[in-house]
Amino acid sequence: MPELPGKGLRGRACSPNVVPVRKRWAGGQLDVRRTPDGIAAAGLTAAARDAARGRLLALAAGLLAASGLVITARNRARSRAGQLADRYALALAQLSADELNVRIGGIRALERVARDSPGHHPAVMEMLAAFIRERSRQPWPPPEAGRQARPRSPQPDVQAAIAVVGHRLAGRDLEPIDLAGADLAGADLAGADLTGAVLAGAVLARADLLAATLVRADLSGADLGGARLTGANLDGADLTGADLADADLADADLASAVFTRAELTGALWPADGPIPAGWRRHTGSGQLIAASTGADRAQAHQPYR
Repeated sequence: MPELPGKGLRGRACSPNVVPVRKRWAGGQLDVRRTPDGIAAAGLTAAARDAARGRLLALAAGLLAASGLVITARNRARSRAGQLADRYALALAQLSADELNVRIGGIRALERVARDSPGHHPAVMEMLAAFIRERSRQPWPPPEAGRQARPRSPQPDVQAAIAVVGHRLAGRDLEPIDLAGADLAGADLAGADLTGAVLAGAVLARADLLAATLVRADLSGADLGGARLTGANLDGADLTGADLADADLADADLASAVFTRAELTGALWPADGPIPAGWRRHTGSGQLIAASTGADRAQAHQPYR
């Protein structure tokens, strides 16, 4: 029996000129119908719609996960900032403790805070500099009855603070280190970076400043008698009125350093360094003597004692 007009494939009603064709499509199927003019209509099957919905859900889940990571990172940053603040406050409290070991512990804790947090660095260095200025004036070692007084040296906690300041990350400084008037006699400052530091009127007698960096430092009126400045960099330093008697300046960089009215008797001068006006090198010892003093009357001194 001939097929009735208007009946399509599988009994679907359609025009005699429309031939239904089912084609595969990535992610689903397209129900395509061809007419003499080309493709007339296309519709996503249920499978294709489900696939599209799945991709949208995956995208939404990814965005949600990303926002969760951002929130977690912010919470961790807040938590870390709070922990640093707590560590800083605790370390400051330790600085005023009566026990020496507790104070040294506080100094070490402040050093770690300054290294972990660039934002805390300036405040930590300012606090340690104030600690050095205040506590360095207390006599040490304590005088003992019936015994000859020993040469002064910094207390252990002061020396610990000096070490932290001298070996800080100087690139994080906002202000020069202020140690004006501090008593650092006999201190160990070997290799310390005191670039631009304010040391006006400081006592640095017999201090070990081997290879220290004192570029543009203010050492006006400072006592550097007998100090070891071998290989130190004093480029542009102001030593106006400073006492450098018997100081060891061998191999030091003294470019642009100012020695106006400085006391240089017995100072061991760099072999190639320009000698300040009013002074000359003793031919035997290599130490400086006043230009008006006869060489035969000059005595050689031990520059570092």
